[in-house]
Amino acid sequence: MESSNYGYDSVLIRTQSNHECVPITLLMLADPDLEAIQRYKAYCRWWIAEIANHVVGVCGVLQRTAQEWEIMNIAVEEGYEGQGIGSKLLDEVLEQLKQFKANVVTVATGNSSLGALAFYQKHGFRIIRIEHDHFTTHYEQPIIENGIVCRDQIILQKSWGDSNSLSYMYPYSKEPYLAMVVSVRIAQIRDSGALIRMKQKLDEQTTFMLLEPGERNLNEAEQRDMIRYALRSANSNIFLAEHEGQIIGYLEAIGGKVARNRHSVYIVVGVLQEYANRGIGRRLFQTMIHWAQDRHLHRLELNVQGNNERALHLYRSLGFRIEGIQKNALVVEQRYVDLIQMGLLL
Repeated sequence: MESSNYGYDSVLIRTQSNHECVPITLLMLADPDLEAIQRYKAYCRWWIAEIANHVVGVCGVLQRTAQEWEIMNIAVEEGYEGQGIGSKLLDEVLEQLKQFKANVVTVATGNSSLGALAFYQKHGFRIIRIEHDHFTTHYEQPIIENGIVCRDQIILQKSWGDSNSLSYMYPYSKEPYLAMVVSVRIAQIRDSGALIRMKQKLDEQTTFMLLEPGERNLNEAEQRDMIRYALRSANSNIFLAEHEGQIIGYLEAIGGKVARNRHSVYIVVGVLQEYANRGIGRRLFQTMIHWAQDRHLHRLELNVQGNNERALHLYRSLGFRIEGIQKNALVVEQRYVDLIQMGLLL
């Protein structure tokens, strides 16, 4: 449909009505992955931009936690672009999310989407991290925009609080910009030696891991086999946080191995102490949760020491709930420590 003359006030922004279908062709203007659209569209809250009863724009937002939302898709029909409709739509969505008590809104786009990067930053979003090679890894066909190959995923956030700054988004960080140069990726076989050394260093730094210093007897060949298994598995994976070529954190997602628990994943996570309190653990979990949702996994579970208040706060903020307490399950530095069982249903 060709655009016609209209006043800015004639653009109506509303929420999706009951039984109204969101136009897939419009969604695919922003996201060419039809399978991904089919997975998330039923779980999003949708806003519609229309002119004279004709839908010209849509925005879908997914609630990740009580106060965190993610824009999954925003698109304006060709022929109506560049006329302020997208801005009016996004402004209305953000205003309503504030009324829903949202603290953080996240959106992801590609390195080649120059217009989208400018659009979000004009609306107060700030780049917080880059997932290198996301599109070349997860999309079968290459994406080319503005003469640029789309390789990397750029993640932006808008927050409401004392200030709209990275130091607010990472309140415990002494170096708030560190999160921008930390990449999260899937472990490869070549990472075996470095990952073992990182785990051994972590055992020496903290009492919150299960093993004491010197007890980790996993050798490089065994670690290599674990990574190889994870790469071939549909419900297991190992995620690494990397800074300047050094592995500084990891998260192992270990899927059930029989029919009755293949929907369930057990999690082990650790971040080197010199990089703690900088949002890296949260980055690892968010990446893992996206991966688990893409694979239609249903349950995430983990154990945490009862005196690990920092980890408990993180897990609760991600939506994990306490499911049980094993009293005096561990002896740490000659003292009994409870082990708390937590779970999250996706």
